[in-house]
Amino acid sequence: MKLIRWTYAGRGRIRAYFDLFPASTVVLSKIRTFYFVRQVQWNERDPVVAKKHLQEMEYLINEELDTIEAYKKRRSST
Repeated sequence: MKLIRWTYAGRGRIRAYFDLFPASTVVLSKIRTFYFVRQVQWNERDPVVAKKHLQEMEYLINEELDTIEAYKKRRSST
């Protein structure tokens, strides 16, 4: 999966778009020093989003925004 583009959505949120789900908008929120998926505005033209996709989206956006080290050190990591 690749990050197509992202934009600030205000109030500490980011809207992101990924190549596997081009018609769906992914909303991420900042918690402490990293971002996590808050909501997926899913479009039925896209495949169903699985948990592994959400984790990959979080990894990609945190890598893009240089918060990847904080994301890797989070308490709930699996």
